[in-house]
Amino acid sequence: MESCKVRGPSLLTLADLKNYLRTEPLYFQVLENYLHNAANLINELRAKMERNERQTHEEQVTLHLLERNQVETWQEKSVPSLVDDDGNLEEEMEVVVSEPFLNEEVINVAPPATVSDRREIETVIFNYANVTKSVCSAIRSRTIRVPMLEQDRNNEVPAGPAVFQVPSLEALPAHYRRALAAPEIDPYMVTKKVDGSTAIGCGFCQKEFGTLKGWRIHASRTLRQNGFCQKCNHFVKMPHAASTEVIEAVMEFHSMEWCPKVTKVVVYERTAKGRKLELVGRIEDAKRYFIPDK
Repeated sequence: MESCKVRGPSLLTLADLKNYLRTEPLYFQVLENYLHNAANLINELRAKMERNERQTHEEQVTLHLLERNQVETWQEKSVPSLVDDDGNLEEEMEVVVSEPFLNEEVINVAPPATVSDRREIETVIFNYANVTKSVCSAIRSRTIRVPMLEQDRNNEVPAGPAVFQVPSLEALPAHYRRALAAPEIDPYMVTKKVDGSTAIGCGFCQKEFGTLKGWRIHASRTLRQNGFCQKCNHFVKMPHAASTEVIEAVMEFHSMEWCPKVTKVVVYERTAKGRKLELVGRIEDAKRYFIPDK
């Protein structure tokens, strides 16, 4: 029982390190400054991420509204009305009925129409209107078929994944280029198997994938934790002794603000954010967003 009460050696903590360095004011001040700067950096990154999340949500709503308006406009332009509306048809019928006959000015007194004649005229006009409406409805509901050029599928050559090449960073500003580092080995390797299929091998581990998309998904889940961007195929330089949260925040800002290989949607979002910052006079903040050349 007495042996159970024996405790092991106590582990040193940050408080112990501070107490030890109090006898060395210079080293103690360096440690205090480092911890203070690290805490400020983490707080700034968190605040920045919260602001960006709010802005991203607002811009996604705006983008959704713009896309919906464009789709509605395109639908209105793509299927124009081939005939006039029913209201215009009725107006034309009224104009035709109210127009005078050619010989009305010559013959001042015309014999009055009988009741049967009037009914016959009304029946003809009514039938004409119904036929016209049915024709208009048939035209509007008709499906327009566009002939497509047939392709010879036997002569098609499936395009395989391209061999890895380090992307050019010449368009990036100098301070962004200095923040990236090219990988020492190829991130992926394209190999041809005996059966003719293609395999994508990861350069950082032993895994293989059937498509390049599969490797990108793998890189976004595992290699991203080491600061590797699967879009521009470069490593993003991290602060010294960066934690997992700091790495995730840096990679998030890299993707949202200045990664040179992004989709058109991201480019549109960057343009919209930069435009908003310029409108409110925050020119320096707007320069953070890199817009690739078209």
